Amino acid sequence: MTWERASIIFPYCMHSKKPRIGITVSEALEQDSYRWPSRRSFDYLKHEYFQAVMLAGGLPILLPNVEPPSLLYDLVDSIDGLLLTGGGDMHPNNYGQVAHEKLKEIANRRDQVELAVIDRVMKADKPILGICRGHQVLNIALGGTLYQDLSSFPGQTLRHADPEQTGAIFHSVTLKEGSKLYGAIGAKSIDANSSHHQAANKLGKGLTAVAYAPDGVCEAIEHGESDFVIGVQWHPEAIIDRGHSRKLFEAFIGSASRRI
Repeated sequence: MTWERASIIFPYCMHSKKPRIGITVSEALEQDSYRWPSRRSFDYLKHEYFQAVMLAGGLPILLPNVEPPSLLYDLVDSIDGLLLTGGGDMHPNNYGQVAHEKLKEIANRRDQVELAVIDRVMKADKPILGICRGHQVLNIALGGTLYQDLSSFPGQTLRHADPEQTGAIFHSVTLKEGSKLYGAIGAKSIDANSSHHQAANKLGKGLTAVAYAPDGVCEAIEHGESDFVIGVQWHPEAIIDRGHSRKLFEAFIGSASRRI
């Protein structure tokens, strides 16, 4: 990118009347064997996340995984809302547990960035939408814990995992009437796509479970004292053509718009 081009793009980002949405990104760790595009560590993000933000009227700002996380604070202070995206597992030492045998790939740098960013955004009372891993990290950041694998869940569960990432695994989700999530979506029951092997267990401070799968697995949480701090276990960005997904993103961006 030339400096002339940068001078066009970045002032627009800083002065746009659209709400600026910080989006966390996944991290691929460094490895010794061949891998495209690099053996060295790199950050990445599915297009669906920033496309959903833009479709709902927001301006996506990607938040890189940096050390120390405080390097991000100036950027985080400039955003109007935070989108916590899906990805690998968070290290269980972040919620006082030892690693389960079915724990999957972790990225400590991403863990620390997201915990620090959530803390800063919560203190600024800005809206947060957590998706899948983001739903779980939000719970951990506020003092909650997870079932590290659904095999530890007390009871028989539906098929929630989608290891082949087919996008074809769906189940119904029942929303709690009167919740902020219910108010955003406007439906008591939806069909949600599922791709996770962990779930919220003990809930963090100020959080309430506001949606469940038929097997009792928690599918959504929200913070009662905030305008919009919601985590969902499914992937609305991947089914943005469905009305309940669009409404959720529109409610999130609408809350962020009130920060401008």
